[in-house]
Amino acid sequence: MTTSGDTNKKDAANTENSGENRRVNAHLRVVFENACRITAPFFDPDQIWGEVPWTLYARQTLCESYPDLTQQDIALLLSALQRFHRK
Repeated sequence: MTTSGDTNKKDAANTENSGENRRVNAHLRVVFENACRITAPFFDPDQIWGEVPWTLYARQTLCESYPDLTQQDIALLLSALQRFHRK
């Protein structure tokens, strides 16, 4: 008898061996590099207004630059950008 944990491990191993890309949201990967460039000033630690970061403006810039993205896509992209710019 196999458990769901065993099945998940086998599926993960099969995916790694087959070379299949498990990542989703490929459309966000396409815009990520440009999004990094256009939002970089908003994540600059020296750019603070009243000790409040400008991430709200980064979100607005993303919405204006990529009007075809859903709000969920914008949230995912913004989260990835925040992690990227923290490093």
